[in-house]
Amino acid sequence: MSFISIVTVVLNAENTILTTLDSLVSQNFPDLEWIIIDGNSSDGTLELLKKHKKHINHVISEPDNGIYDAMNKGIKHAKGEYIIFLNAGDSFFDKNALTRINFSTKSDLIVGNLLFMDSNTIKKSPENLDRCYMLKNTLPHQATFFHRRVFENFGHFDTSYRIAGDYEFFARMVNSGEPSYCFHPEIIAKFAGGGISSDPKYRNLRKRENHRIRWEYYPKYRLTLKSMRQGVRNLFCSTSLSN
Repeated sequence: MSFISIVTVVLNAENTILTTLDSLVSQNFPDLEWIIIDGNSSDGTLELLKKHKKHINHVISEPDNGIYDAMNKGIKHAKGEYIIFLNAGDSFFDKNALTRINFSTKSDLIVGNLLFMDSNTIKKSPENLDRCYMLKNTLPHQATFFHRRVFENFGHFDTSYRIAGDYEFFARMVNSGEPSYCFHPEIIAKFAGGGISSDPKYRNLRKRENHRIRWEYYPKYRLTLKSMRQGVRNLFCSTSLSN
């Protein structure tokens, strides 16, 4: 069993996948595996992966039902004690990013900070994780190591979400149990950006999915003005689509 499984979700990423590859190859951490879940790319992604197959432990290339379906496939094939999701274009902060982490805690979640490459800003994760934090925030999956027992205890990602499935998973965890949490006070990974979650045209979908999550896991949220406003927007959107 490898100690760390790195799952990379890919679709037509011939221009970005080598950034992730170079980062993984440079790591001063000997015990890891790389699993690639490709959504049936039609560009040169698969040809690139074939050229570098000696660095890849497992490749699946087939149509999927969105990013969270692909991430679930990665979980099923991962053999590591810890799993982290770095999508095409994402990378570890530097070659010693893994060696600096205290995996001996055996925590359910080991979470650090994330550098957004497009804006050169840092998303800082909380030193302590509680239920209230997840009402307004989420954790960066690119800087989160999931112990494999997390998926055994709390299930997998909900594929009914297109954007906020990772937020729903974290909210589900903190509301249905008390996952052990270890904060790593350094930057773990660099986020390339450009995905659906950061695309302005999906802003309304992101708001609707966040509203759905908060409505399910935070009953007091239902009585807030923010909840009521979003409920009206959702109703208006549904009415517009039906006409």
